[in-house]
Amino acid sequence: MMHLSRHLLFLSVHPASQDILARFQATGRDGYVTFVLDMDCDNATALLQEANELQMLRTQYRWLLLQNSNYTKGSHSKKTSSPHTSECVNRTRNISETAVDAFLEHLNILLDSDITIARRISEKTFLLLEVYKRSALECLVKKRIGNWSERHGVRLMTSPVISARRFNLHKTVLKAVMVVTDNNTMDHLNDNVDKHIDTYSKTNYAQFKYVTEILNVSVNMTVTNTWGYSVNGSWTGLTGFLQREEADVGSTGMFVLKERLSAVNFIAATTPTRSAFLFRRPPLSLMMNIFTLPFSRAVWLVSVALIAVISFLLYAAFRWEFREIGDEQQTMNWSDVVLLSLGALCQQGSTLEARGISGRIISIVLYIAVILLYTSYSACIVALLQSTTDSIRTLEDLYRSGMGLGAVDVVYSRHFFSTASDPLRRAIYTQKISPPGRRSNFLSVNEGLDRVKKGLFAFHHELGTGYKIISDTFLEEEKCGLETITCFVDFVDPWISVSKMTPFKETLSIAYRIIHERGLQVRENLRYYHKKPACEGLGSSFVSVGIVDCYPALLALLYGLLCSVVVLLLEILAHKRLGF
Repeated sequence: MMHLSRHLLFLSVHPASQDILARFQATGRDGYVTFVLDMDCDNATALLQEANELQMLRTQYRWLLLQNSNYTKGSHSKKTSSPHTSECVNRTRNISETAVDAFLEHLNILLDSDITIARRISEKTFLLLEVYKRSALECLVKKRIGNWSERHGVRLMTSPVISARRFNLHKTVLKAVMVVTDNNTMDHLNDNVDKHIDTYSKTNYAQFKYVTEILNVSVNMTVTNTWGYSVNGSWTGLTGFLQREEADVGSTGMFVLKERLSAVNFIAATTPTRSAFLFRRPPLSLMMNIFTLPFSRAVWLVSVALIAVISFLLYAAFRWEFREIGDEQQTMNWSDVVLLSLGALCQQGSTLEARGISGRIISIVLYIAVILLYTSYSACIVALLQSTTDSIRTLEDLYRSGMGLGAVDVVYSRHFFSTASDPLRRAIYTQKISPPGRRSNFLSVNEGLDRVKKGLFAFHHELGTGYKIISDTFLEEEKCGLETITCFVDFVDPWISVSKMTPFKETLSIAYRIIHERGLQVRENLRYYHKKPACEGLGSSFVSVGIVDCYPALLALLYGLLCSVVVLLLEILAHKRLGF
C-alpha cells in the first residue's frame, strides 16, 4: 500500500461486503480501476458474481485474484511427512483449484476482460495466470503469463498487451454484417467482375478477410441493404444490428455521424472515398458572351476611337474633293461615311470611294487597321469557341449554372439529399435532383456518367467508382475538363464500426492496423479504386459550333432586323404625310 501511495495511485480498502461494487460504480470514476480480491474471503465469489451482473469484469476494470490453494506453509521444508499427509494436501489443493475454475466458467469473462489469478507457490512467490473465454459459449482459457517474487517483482513471459496475447482465437465465431446494395454483388465478392458495383462493400470485404485470417476466426456473415438510419428512435440496417448486439462488427465501413456515436463504436478507417458532383466544364459561350472577350476594355475603346477619327477624316476629305471637283450631282452626308466604315469593318464594299490622293490614303489606312483588328478578333473567337469555363467552383455556382444535376441511386445518397436542411442544398434537392411532379434524377452510375459525357450535366457519386467507368467509356478528349465539387456531403472517410458491447473491439482494431501497416489496405484500394483519368487528347478534339455559341450574334442580327423594319415603317409613314 505504501508503494502505491508513493506513486500517487488512489487506493481504497474495503471488506468484501454486499453491494460494495454497486456503490463504487455509482461514483462514476473515469479511467481504469484495478481490484485486488483475496479468494479466501467468505464473500469473494458473491463479489465476483455481483461484478459479473454489473458488467465490471470487462474492459475498464482489472482484477487480481489472490489464491493460496497451491501453497501450504511448511510443504517445501526439508522435513519429511507421512505419505498420508501429502496425499491429503494434494487432494485439498486440486479440489480448491477446480472449484475456482468451475465458478469462473460461469462468469462473463470474455476476450476484453483483464483477470489475473495470482497463485501462491511459495511463501514469497506467486504464479500469474490469466483467465478468459473467447466467447460466451466456449470453455475457460487459462494461461501462465509470468510470476511474481519479492526479490524480482513481476516477470512476464508474454507480451504485456492483453490483445496481443489473445490474437489467435482458434476459429471462434465472429458475427459480422455487410452492406450490399446490388443483388449480384454476393456472386462477385472474390473476383474482378463489376468492380464498379458496390465497390466500397467489396474492397472492405477483401480487407475483412485479411482480418479474419490474422485473428483465426470463423465468420457468421449477415447481409443488409442499408448502413442504418434512425427511424422513430430505433436504428435500421447495419447500425441496428450492432446496436442490438446481434453482430460484433460491420465489415463495411460507414460515415461517422454524430447520431451514430451513441449506437456504435468506430475503430478503423479502411478506404478513403469521396462522393462529389462530377461534370465536364461547360463551354465558355454558355456562361458569357464570347464576342466581347477577344479584346480588353482599353483595346475596344481605342479601336472605336480610331475608327471614329478615320471616319471624321474621310468625311472631311470627301467634302473637300466634292468642292474642288464641283460635282453638284453627287451628294454625300455623314450616313455615307458611317456605312463606309461599317462596310470596312465587316469586310464589305461601298458605293462611295475617294478620288483624291488624301481620301485614298485615309481609306487605305482604314482598311489596313480594320483587317488587322478583324484577323486578331477572328483568331480569338476561334480559340474561345474551344474554351471551357472554370467559373463553376462552388455549390452555389453549380446551382446557378443552368446545368442538370443528378445523384447515384443508392440508399445513403437518397438519405443525405432528402435530409439536407440548409437553403442551398434543399433547393438543389427539390428543384434539381427530385423536383415534385417530375421524374427524379436519381440514376445508376452508368446512366449518370453517360449524361455527364454528353455535357451540361453534373452527377453526384463515389468518384473512385466513376473514374473506372470514365476510363473505359469516355473518349480521350472527353476526359479533359472534368471537374468535381465535393462540398454537398462533407464527412470524413468511412470507418469500420463495432458493437459497443463486443469483446472483440480491441483485437479487431489491432488487426486492422496490422493490415494497414503491411500495405494490404493500399493494395485492395488500388485494386478497386481508380484515379482521375489523365487528359491526353485535347489537341486532337473537334469542337462543333452550336446555337448557344452564336446566340449573341443571332440576337444582334434579330435586333438589327427589327430596327430596320421600324425605320422602314417610319419612312413609309413620313413619305405619305409629306406627300412625296
